[in-house]
Amino acid sequence: MANVDKLLEHIGDFGPFQKKMVILGSLPLVFIPFVFVGVVFLGHTPDHWCWSPGSEQLLQECGWTEVKVREVTVPHGEEAGSFSRCQTFAVNWSQSWNRCEAFEQELTLNGSHAVPCDGWMFDKSHKTTVSEFSLVCEKAWLADLNQVFLASGFFTGAFVTGYVADRFGRKPCVVASMLGLGLTGVGIMLSPWYPLLLFLRFLQGFCGKGAWTATYVLGRR
Repeated sequence: MANVDKLLEHIGDFGPFQKKMVILGSLPLVFIPFVFVGVVFLGHTPDHWCWSPGSEQLLQECGWTEVKVREVTVPHGEEAGSFSRCQTFAVNWSQSWNRCEAFEQELTLNGSHAVPCDGWMFDKSHKTTVSEFSLVCEKAWLADLNQVFLASGFFTGAFVTGYVADRFGRKPCVVASMLGLGLTGVGIMLSPWYPLLLFLRFLQGFCGKGAWTATYVLGRR
């Protein structure tokens, strides 16, 4: 133990080299929190309501506004002024379109018969994975898989990347993990299919864990 103490005195305390390693190692980790909390924004469920091709016809043929279309085609929700998000009135869209007032009256009388939505209209102020892939109503549980696959990637990466860092070196592991983290982020942004997005989220968690653990060990040396 005495020899170790003398060696530490010779090496020195927390010096310039250690400070440089900590600073350089911390820079990549700045992006890790965005991977964690990004789902709060990407997975947000915006305001939405039932929509159908017939609603488009009402806008064009009858000159109605979106608010009026919702008033006569979508049931009201439990809260005052709100509309149902998962149901719409059963409508026969094949009838004549030159009788808009009569059509409005028929919709009003038919208001007791509601059916599940075939499609949705989302608030256009911002776009999320929920609005892009229509993850609402009976598909709402799919939106939670976004974070589940990320956590699964972290869990798997904790076992695999530790061995990779010991086998091939921590610096190559950090570089490869950060490269993978960037590529998966771009892939998630451009993904046209939700299953592909979930797979990329898994890889993002895997690479994020590799960058995290390897950088931490480098900073402790």
